[in-house]
Amino acid sequence: MPDGESRAVKLSATEIRFIIGELLDARISRQYDRFLSFVDPAVVLTCHSWREGVLGPNVWPGSDGLRNLFVRTDENYLPVDFEILDILVDGDRAAVRWRGDWRRHDNGRVYTNDAAHFLRWENGRVIEMHEFFDAHCQSTPSCACTPGFEALLTPRPSGILPDEMRRRARRLLHFQTGQPEPELLREWFSPDVVCEFIGDRARTPYAGRHAGLETLLGIIRSVHVDFDQRPLALSDLLIEDERAACWRHVEWRHRGTGRVGVSELADFVKFDNGLVIELIEFRDTVSLLRMQD
Repeated sequence: MPDGESRAVKLSATEIRFIIGELLDARISRQYDRFLSFVDPAVVLTCHSWREGVLGPNVWPGSDGLRNLFVRTDENYLPVDFEILDILVDGDRAAVRWRGDWRRHDNGRVYTNDAAHFLRWENGRVIEMHEFFDAHCQSTPSCACTPGFEALLTPRPSGILPDEMRRRARRLLHFQTGQPEPELLREWFSPDVVCEFIGDRARTPYAGRHAGLETLLGIIRSVHVDFDQRPLALSDLLIEDERAACWRHVEWRHRGTGRVGVSELADFVKFDNGLVIELIEFRDTVSLLRMQD
């Protein structure tokens, strides 16, 4: 991509997908300069969850900020490998889910983590990044199979028009009653929906993948026993083919301690024949647990 051109650069969805692959490959191989060649010098990275053992939520401004974050992370963990699980592209924005292995220097142990990034391009370079990062749940049932590369390139149709899918996604993810609405879920979700809550089951009992709408409703009820939650803002919503992705701000109040905090959540939803068949959610589980102490 030539530097110094005054005309605006507009990337295609295919080019954005290619760049995302290059970014992740450059990060895992510790090629910092190669990574930064794809981002604007004024890029801003916002980390919305804890990198346990490394860093908490924070904002890293500029390419120097990203380099500093990479160096600090790599002082404790050696990146080993990664796989891309899903990519959505909606105009100049994209969302990617991926999984990476990291070897801790002091004990040699390899940790697997799930991650999601929401990216925005301006004039051909990444100008804004939002990151969600948490431990991968090792207990993975048969329903947890990940899509193949061909499925990423040729997704199935959603069964509903994009505007209707956007309306449903907004209503589902930015609920107005303090918790997801069971009757709405029964209407818009498949009875066999697969849901996944990213995190370590040792600290979050419902972490991992689960099958069935009744199981999902049970998890929602169990969370509501401990927490009041109030949606504050739906910060971004992307739609592509049969999928939707968003990140949002939610205020939480722990019923036992009374402590209040704001946490960001990222949700990935897949539709088929007009119904939600998959829901994957990232939340800052470490910050939520601290409200209980």
